[in-house]
Amino acid sequence: MKSNVSVCFYSRDIFEKERIIQWLASTDVIHCGIMITHEDLSIVLASDKSHNAKFVDSSAFHRRMMKPKYIIDLGEHDVSIKQLENFMGRTYIGEARSLTFWWFVGRYLFPNYLPKTCALLTSQMLRICGIQVKDHVGPHTLLKELQDATNNNRRPSRSGEDNPSSSNSGTSV
Repeated sequence: MKSNVSVCFYSRDIFEKERIIQWLASTDVIHCGIMITHEDLSIVLASDKSHNAKFVDSSAFHRRMMKPKYIIDLGEHDVSIKQLENFMGRTYIGEARSLTFWWFVGRYLFPNYLPKTCALLTSQMLRICGIQVKDHVGPHTLLKELQDATNNNRRPSRSGEDNPSSSNSGTSV
């Protein structure tokens, strides 16, 4: 079915480890997830280190958990929610140890090793939707690739309170 595909990027600095990630990566973007909007239903990918990845209602997630800093609208694509859910059916829980190892050692000595992260899962899901992107470990590199691919048509979110599905690609809020 044709659905609007977007990627939400989040920034949050309430925990010390998130400040460390922001400092190491020189970015304020620390999390991302694919958002699918079809008619009046909008779902977003929720993934963290303690739960399997799953789709949740985007307005509830943005109200209760994190508000997006950037939303990049990638337009209408043929999306199979069932296929994406089956892909997520494999255990996909990222962990800080593998990410820390990759950041300091793995990316230099083992360039083909990619730890499970929100950005890697989002990159893989975008390809399932027919959007060609590279594999990314950090959300800030995925943000840069999508910004470059859409000619910097990024739409900053106003504290996540606006409805991302109601705006056109590249429209500033």
